[in-house]
Amino acid sequence: MSFLDKAKEKATQLTATVKDKADDMQHKRKADDLLDDLGRIIYRQRTAGSVPDDDAAIDALVAQLSALEESGVKILDAKGSVDPDPQGAVAPLVGDAPSEPTVAMPPPPPIA
Repeated sequence: MSFLDKAKEKATQLTATVKDKADDMQHKRKADDLLDDLGRIIYRQRTAGSVPDDDAAIDALVAQLSALEESGVKILDAKGSVDPDPQGAVAPLVGDAPSEPTVAMPPPPPIA
């Protein structure tokens, strides 16, 4: 096998790896969007009241999330919390408050 054949094979492997990672990211984003939609419906129900189609919309969202989960997308972590987004930042869930109050730091003085 020549050097060029080995390089071509390696490039093909890397392309497949990148495609898999991109597909994973798309699926996670889809799950995040579905969870956002679900949260909006629940928020509206709790603040403004239900809309007649809410139950059907919730059922459809849960079905789509279940299908993603069955295909291998992690929706909830082991504790039952929402899985963090790919960058690792997680918005706190309702009832998740920091143990100590957050203190805002003053802005730095302007540079003259």
